[in-house]
Amino acid sequence: MPLAVLDRLSLDVAALHAADSALHLGGLVVFEGEPPSRERVLDHLRRRVGPLPELAHRLAGGPGRPYWEPDPGFDPDLHLYERPGGGDLLTTVAELLRQPLPRDRPLWGIWLVLRAGEGRWGLCYRAHHAFQDGAAAVATLEGLLGPEEAPRARALGFRQPRPVAWAAVLPEFRPPRRVTWWPALDTPPAQAYAAAFADVDTARLHALGRLTGATVPQLCLALTTEALRAWHPGTWAPDGPGHGRALRANLGISVRDPDDPRPLLGNRVAVAGVDLPCGEPDPARRLDRLGRALDHTRLARLADAHRAVLHGLPYRIGRLALGRSVDVRYTPLTVADLRVRRPLGFAGTPATGVYALPVMVPGQPLFVAWTTHRRRLHVTFLADRALPGAERLPEAWESALAEYERRAETGAFARAADGAGVS
Repeated sequence: MPLAVLDRLSLDVAALHAADSALHLGGLVVFEGEPPSRERVLDHLRRRVGPLPELAHRLAGGPGRPYWEPDPGFDPDLHLYERPGGGDLLTTVAELLRQPLPRDRPLWGIWLVLRAGEGRWGLCYRAHHAFQDGAAAVATLEGLLGPEEAPRARALGFRQPRPVAWAAVLPEFRPPRRVTWWPALDTPPAQAYAAAFADVDTARLHALGRLTGATVPQLCLALTTEALRAWHPGTWAPDGPGHGRALRANLGISVRDPDDPRPLLGNRVAVAGVDLPCGEPDPARRLDRLGRALDHTRLARLADAHRAVLHGLPYRIGRLALGRSVDVRYTPLTVADLRVRRPLGFAGTPATGVYALPVMVPGQPLFVAWTTHRRRLHVTFLADRALPGAERLPEAWESALAEYERRAETGAFARAADGAGVS
């Protein structure tokens, strides 16, 4: 199978990094109690990889004609690693982010983490972004750690493609405004990354959504916006350089065909631009703008357009456009919404947490990803280590949630929205 354009471009982006591991993605699944032996995990893995034939494909061919081929020496034993783990979850994740994936075998691996914090252990799945996108990685986790009686990994296409409404989507392809007012871009990147986490009950978000009329992803974007405002408050103040402005973020949207014969192989995610209205002083207006940006109809139209473009896009043209697409001066951060639809566990032990480990675009200072699993929402903030104060983002995110709940209970969002004339 020749690599698709997005697969090849992912390899090109990885080559821009000092460490190839920056373009690895996946998730850390955390369990309570004593960890199993490596032999027990390997036995489980051997039973589960059979229905997931994509995991037996490796990268082959030269730079000019790369392709995926079945690995004649495929052995799950070569993809299972064991890590002692650190004293806490943050130390553990920092170690996992640096782990390599050998290029002479399929580009994925599972790490048995013996200690993922006090009384916890973990299984960490990681894959190269050229090998899988985030949705394929989640479906792989469901196949490896979901209910054993579950059917073959779910189809990853959102829906059948529709004719492209070009008049509606062409303005979306215009380059965004250059960002010059965000302090996070003033710090030379270390290109080494640290993760921090927030963890909330989804019942709180659903209750807040009923009061505000917003979906959970829209609320997550709104709370991310509030956390960014708290990170650099002077930037967004009335006399600050970012007042009235927005930060452009990339949001992944699936462009995989529903009838893809290998739905877990390759990168099939394009990006939709989302303006985070950090410089808007009114929280109701901020939430409303994000609701419009995350409208399902808009995202569906963009997916149709990107799918049509990518079907006929020559690699050389995509390579020329790569520079703008990864230019942090125009799109300085990325966000992702990931949903684990099947409960994960191991040998009867349910997972207590599923934390996303996203990729990092070269030079981008921040990636925010949230994952829902078993009525919990886990938020990952992956930031460049050079950034001061990034470790406070989870606390700011949780404080923003409490403030939104307080405002929603008083009807402040509805009154402000009515007064502004927005829906």
